[in-house]
Amino acid sequence: MVQLEHVTKEFDEANVVDDINLDIRAGEFLTLLGPSGCGKTTTLRMIAGFEKPTSGKILLNGKQVDDMEPYKREVNTVFQSYSLFPHMNVYDNVAFGLKMKKVGKDEIRERVTKALKLVQLEEYGNRKPKQLSGGQQQRIAIARAIVNNPKVLLLDEPLGALDLKLRKQMQLELKHLQQTLGITFIYVTHDQEEALTMSDRIVVMNKGKIEQIGLPREIYENPTTRFVADFIGQTNIIEGTVTAINGDKATMEFSGQTIEIPNSQNVALNEEAFISVRPEKMKASAVPFEGTINLKGTFKERIYVGSVTKIVVTMPNGKELTIHESHDNIEELTNTNDVYVSWNPKNTVVLKK
Repeated sequence: MVQLEHVTKEFDEANVVDDINLDIRAGEFLTLLGPSGCGKTTTLRMIAGFEKPTSGKILLNGKQVDDMEPYKREVNTVFQSYSLFPHMNVYDNVAFGLKMKKVGKDEIRERVTKALKLVQLEEYGNRKPKQLSGGQQQRIAIARAIVNNPKVLLLDEPLGALDLKLRKQMQLELKHLQQTLGITFIYVTHDQEEALTMSDRIVVMNKGKIEQIGLPREIYENPTTRFVADFIGQTNIIEGTVTAINGDKATMEFSGQTIEIPNSQNVALNEEAFISVRPEKMKASAVPFEGTINLKGTFKERIYVGSVTKIVVTMPNGKELTIHESHDNIEELTNTNDVYVSWNPKNTVVLKK
């Protein structure tokens, strides 16, 4: 549905988007994820037509649209700021674009009613925006976008202004809406959990480049770069030197200890390598576990965060590892304990430096 071919965007001779290639499928929910300044919003604005690529091509449904005016593209954009007309009621806000296109009154009424029903606000047509909550205003902004029957809906951090509980509720509502409509959603966010919750695929961006594209589970379980491992959720990054290679296994030295890791990235002898292990894949105990990877450290602290308890263990070189344990599995550890951090080798993600 959308293709970006070698797209670059320069501002002040700096590449904000740097030679990216991306194919977005019809009917999928694709999220552009990354920190501030990574180029995700600029990419969205180029698809919308608000920015023009410095080089490269953008195609919509097979048709090149680089030089096409935004209003001529079959896309609509929903912004973080709702941009509703305060002097118009909800019905007129949603109908505005259709009136500009001189659509007939009966069709406008039918399409606006359907759009308001989709966002569960069909009873609010006569209210003014100031009479609505933030979540309701955002739904009206979405209804105003989908009433035009776009082939692609672009959403630029649309839930950023909402409180946490409402944001989580709206995440599920947006996903269900996209599935109902069956149109392509391209969503921009810096919130990793939001991306994992909603997306069919995630594009992780960093410094204008695409670091990794994949299903949410692939991005989380099998990051291909240190940046992705560190940015998506929480992880423990352990850096060491490869001291031996034995078939599909490698021995790595870390903090004065040696551990055997899978050699999935074909690391070389004496090469520096990283491994990434998620906190929920680790266990902290007073004794090592046979058949697992074990590192010996010192208990530092226990932090209760509701769903899990975080245990922080300090390695001999000062590096801290964080373990997430369910409350039922917490072992009594004190500051005098030597603590073993253990995990299954299959949960080790090996990353080349």
